[in-house]
Amino acid sequence: MSFTSQIKDQLVESIPKKDCCKESLTAGFEMVPFEQRCDKDIGCYLRGVFLKCGNVTSPGRNFMLSFTLQSEEYADYLFELLDSTGTEPKRSTRKGKPVIYYKASESIEDILSFIGGTKAVLKIISEKVMSDVRNNANRICNAETANLDRTARAAAEQCEAIKLIVDLGAMHNLPQELRECAELRLANPDMSLAQLRELFREPVSKSGINHRFKKLIQIAETLKNLQ
Repeated sequence: MSFTSQIKDQLVESIPKKDCCKESLTAGFEMVPFEQRCDKDIGCYLRGVFLKCGNVTSPGRNFMLSFTLQSEEYADYLFELLDSTGTEPKRSTRKGKPVIYYKASESIEDILSFIGGTKAVLKIISEKVMSDVRNNANRICNAETANLDRTARAAAEQCEAIKLIVDLGAMHNLPQELRECAELRLANPDMSLAQLRELFREPVSKSGINHRFKKLIQIAETLKNLQ
């Protein structure tokens, strides 16, 4: 069942009690002008119009509520009526027929709530919340993946530099703090700096470890250029 059909089923179940509201609903369904006699008549009238020619796409990227009408004259009338609710309708033409529509989610929620589609509004809000949760989760996941990639690339560069120093027999010439750093990285190539710092004999900060690796990379570059 389409989203529009679900909404219309709900609206049909909600029958106005007052005679003027019932008459307004009928006038809306027949798409003829009506006379407002109570504060709920406009909502009932628009409910009738929606039941006759309204459509709502499922909440998502192309979310839209629209009324496809038969004449420009009635489109003028309905546009003014909708505009009086403060929901800022838009107007277009589709296949030669006038169309009044909304694309802003807040306006769609306001109109559906105004005509009695409260269940639909709750579903839309729920979809928006779930969409935000999914988007936030994706952003966090992407950020974590990017961090892991950077960590892996940095560790690979560090290991490559240290192996070059070892291959050229220069490891014993390194200062004690650089030699410890090099040995720990070779023994733990997949560790992050935060994990690696826990293995040092003396406390050292992440920036301190990072500085030592930069020195090792510089030494490897210098040795490589001397070959």
